[in-house]
Amino acid sequence: MKSVLELAAVPLLVAPARADVVTDWNVTTNALVAKDVGNNPKLRTLAMVHVAMSDAINTVQNRYTRVIATLPVAQGASAESAAATAARQILTQIYPEQKAKIEETYAASLKAIPDGPAKTEGIKLGMEVAEAVQADRANDGTNAPDTYRPHTTPGAYVPTTPPLWEQYARAKPWALKSADQSRPGPPPALSSAEWARDYNEVR
Repeated sequence: MKSVLELAAVPLLVAPARADVVTDWNVTTNALVAKDVGNNPKLRTLAMVHVAMSDAINTVQNRYTRVIATLPVAQGASAESAAATAARQILTQIYPEQKAKIEETYAASLKAIPDGPAKTEGIKLGMEVAEAVQADRANDGTNAPDTYRPHTTPGAYVPTTPPLWEQYARAKPWALKSADQSRPGPPPALSSAEWARDYNEVR
């Protein structure tokens, strides 16, 4: 099953059949992250934006599990204005120098939504969801220095390919409780009968 980061990183390869608030903000986000160096900040930004939009929409529609924001269901709010506001709030924090471009997209998103209480409530909800996502990821450890240094010693497994963004082994996951939640156990000890049996089988 693909991680939230992998799903968020998939670019738009073809023009969407119909434009909606999520695909519009995906296009805007991809354009902004293209200026970043390295995939680590790109994937983190895409994940934050898409989780914020998903949580905002599902706080209104209450159809799917929310990742971070556990606000009361707001069925009277506009899901579109909530999602647009959540995306806008995330991006303006990460790219304050691109505020004019972000606000341009935001104005276009809101223009398509009829004025009224639903729109107003959606905007308020989107800001609350974005704030929850920003707080959750403020100290997620993804920008920690790369400290991985492989050391080959008997019985210690060393990946044949250096890991990408080794920070994610210690960083706060999106959906898992911990990065090692599904990790297999260590290999058998060199002094164990199991190791000797496996070694002799291969030999």
